[in-house]
Amino acid sequence: MGMTDHQVAERYSSVVSGILNELPIASRVAWLGQKHPSMAQDKFLYDSIMSGVNNDLNHTFYDLNNKEFEGSVKWDVHSGWNIDGYDLVLGLRVLYLCDSRKKLISNLKKICSKNDSVIFDFMTGNPMQMENKEVFVKKNNSQTILPFFDELYEGAYEVDPNHDDQVITLQHLNKSGIEIRNILTFRDSIKKRYYTLCEVKGGS
Repeated sequence: MGMTDHQVAERYSSVVSGILNELPIASRVAWLGQKHPSMAQDKFLYDSIMSGVNNDLNHTFYDLNNKEFEGSVKWDVHSGWNIDGYDLVLGLRVLYLCDSRKKLISNLKKICSKNDSVIFDFMTGNPMQMENKEVFVKKNNSQTILPFFDELYEGAYEVDPNHDDQVITLQHLNKSGIEIRNILTFRDSIKKRYYTLCEVKGGS
């Protein structure tokens, strides 16, 4: 677990814990990209959040490495997101795996239309200096999405994609009928990426 992960967990934990504590008792919560806690793997962020939760909720965990049993669903982020009937869908540190803006927008619309509340985080690429400008990129020709919500960042930046379906902006989301409510935006002090934790609304 790197220093960046600790910073992100520290910033997210109290905020997400508060959201979970505000839900009605017995609310249904879907965790996307989270292994079931019984597997005792990749639990750092989950444990950090749940340490501040005192609410009695029903949790279901969706991840590619999960096995199919109660509370655990095998789920591929690259598939169509057929997830519905939850009071809260929570996807943290998972969207960076997506490699198509168009497919992501389609899945976000679908999931927003079938659940009460949806919260995700968007992480920029790594900043690089190009011609005296700070530019966010995905290294090693990575095809995964490159969020760029420059209206929420402090300073002037640019973005340099590896393909034409990579960059996702607030304008792309708004034009598709998706509304983003910014909960928290910050820049980590290690890799200098921007993180935006937000509620996602809209869909058809």
